[in-house]
Amino acid sequence: MRVRIAISIAVLALAVRAAAQDDAVPPAPRADFRYSLSVLNDATVYGNLQAPLPGTLNQVLVEQAFTLHYRERWTLAVSAVSDTQSYGDTHENVHLKESYLGLSAGDFDFMAGRRLVRWGTGYAFTPAGVLDPPRIPTNPTDRLNTNVGRDMAKVDFVHGSQAMQLAWSTAAWAPAGSGLHDTTAFRYNVLVRGFDTSLIASHDRGGDSEGALTFTRVFGQGLEVHGEAVWRDEAAILLGGKYVLTNGVTFIGEFYTPPNTAYFRDRTVSPRAGRQHYGFIDASKSRLRELPGWKEWDLDAYIVTNLDDHSATTAFDATRRFGNHFSAYVHGEFPTGSAKSEYGATPYKSATSMGVRFQL
Repeated sequence: MRVRIAISIAVLALAVRAAAQDDAVPPAPRADFRYSLSVLNDATVYGNLQAPLPGTLNQVLVEQAFTLHYRERWTLAVSAVSDTQSYGDTHENVHLKESYLGLSAGDFDFMAGRRLVRWGTGYAFTPAGVLDPPRIPTNPTDRLNTNVGRDMAKVDFVHGSQAMQLAWSTAAWAPAGSGLHDTTAFRYNVLVRGFDTSLIASHDRGGDSEGALTFTRVFGQGLEVHGEAVWRDEAAILLGGKYVLTNGVTFIGEFYTPPNTAYFRDRTVSPRAGRQHYGFIDASKSRLRELPGWKEWDLDAYIVTNLDDHSATTAFDATRRFGNHFSAYVHGEFPTGSAKSEYGATPYKSATSMGVRFQL
């Protein structure tokens, strides 16, 4: 009898152990490696050139990137773009977009190297994005993906609904003529009554200090409002919103007014022009219809205008995807305005680009 009981207990113990092994979650891999490749051929034709410049520009961009995560603590990331341009002459540039090492330790994240950081909330304009790559209103999405990060050391602290970031960026390896300085910046982010709010303070070595407030607020399922208020000698204000219809059509609008100071002024604007006022409107639809032959299409159209000199640039994009790796697109830009206005001073009346992209 005792032998039978002992055998039953042993069999039960083996069954429980086997079930536990079956239900156990497999251990996370020690390392996770990811690699991506993008090859783009973009050809642009300029119409009605106002200067003795070549009428066509062809670019071949090859971007390679990899990310290595080790033991969920260490991160190593590198991204580089080779850009071969044929515009009269042919020359090649290699841009190191990102190259950084990161460490996560509890509530702290440490990072050193070159990285793309975006603190601003705007789409076409972002005066508060002190470490952001330059935002070009006529190319708000960086359609060729050529933005380069800043060289910096940064520490992030996240606790509950609050987050703090402290960064020091050096301009030692910045391109000549970029106007960048060594910058120390601090950002405090908190969620207050549904408003994702940030306070930003920065100082450029040998330059000015800046203080900024940004916010983003989502209402319901389709409406988002955002804004930035910046003080750097004088005030710059950005107010914007995004609304998504139930059919997926997205509208974005922004109003931006910077002071006419050396830091904020565009090179085509006269120092005597006074405070400037800008508007931006965008309408887009990803996957036109959920029907064969339509859901592979994306459309986007936008206009950016200087409300003071009445100049503007209108642009559109049409993209068609072929499977998971190939896509083709057409992009057009049409500046208007007097020859002395900001967007009217563009040396062409139209720029039409066609491209093919391969992604892996």
